[in-house]
Amino acid sequence: MTPHETDQVGYPVDPKHRALEFHLGNLAAEYREHISPEHDEQAIREYHATMDKLYKLGWDAILDIESELPDKLMPEEYLKRHPL
Repeated sequence: MTPHETDQVGYPVDPKHRALEFHLGNLAAEYREHISPEHDEQAIREYHATMDKLYKLGWDAILDIESELPDKLMPEEYLKRHPL
């Protein structure tokens, strides 16, 4: 159960949470495009920063696989909260 309110599909009701969660999915998709090593690194940094923002807002959901980076690149805090 998430500590924040979700809709019937499981997306956050709060517009800020929802936008940041969707941004994680977009960043994961960008990473999977492998445009260049520099672009991958930027996507990973921004992904981690976005996840930090969500946690500071009280978010604690499990992401869809499409919204995740490979396990070795996921933020440690996410892996601690949601072990494989």
